Amino acid sequence: MKGWIYRHTLAVRFFHWWNAVSIFILILTGFYIHTPYGFPIFPSMDVARKLHFIFMYAVIAGLVGRLYYAFISGDYKNFRPRLLDIPNMFKLMKYYLFLSDELPDWGEKYNPGQKMMYAGFVPLLIIQIFTGFVLYFPTALNHWAYWVGGPHIIRIIHYVVAWIFVYCVAVHLYLDFSEGIANIVGMITGYIPADFHEKHRKKHAPVVQETERTVQG
Repeated sequence: MKGWIYRHTLAVRFFHWWNAVSIFILILTGFYIHTPYGFPIFPSMDVARKLHFIFMYAVIAGLVGRLYYAFISGDYKNFRPRLLDIPNMFKLMKYYLFLSDELPDWGEKYNPGQKMMYAGFVPLLIIQIFTGFVLYFPTALNHWAYWVGGPHIIRIIHYVVAWIFVYCVAVHLYLDFSEGIANIVGMITGYIPADFHEKHRKKHAPVVQETERTVQG
């Protein structure tokens, strides 16, 4: 039986699915609140609003927990930008746009696109949390709305960032499934086949991470 790589720790997997479910529910309830007759998937506006608020707290907890784990475990190092990320991003785009048949070996756990997307979720979530609270408590937080430009600007920002999340999630799912079901299973079990990425890479030396180990079956 071929070797397996322990790629994702239990904490990484827990927070991934916690935040994934929370963001998914927030997107669905958000679109219903914005257009209830065009997006009729909830029994009432009251149900949608309550779910939206509950999962806003859930995503706040998930964000705080994931950042805490990233820093105490050293996992944040996997997301640090490098100068090589800029030229490597073009190589990555060529591969996914079918202009190249080979995916370079980045020498890191995540490729430049993954680092940019995952790290970018943090400021986007902070923006949504801030604008969400202002919209939910328009009287108490009225001064914050006018500091930004008014309630209408807050709504526009919240709506635009929601669409950014939709596109990011769609791209994330497409890229994950395009690399094979083992990639999805890895986020459930923590393990992926040791040779999972080798067929795509120019270099065939295994990538060694602090949080990864090879298990022989």
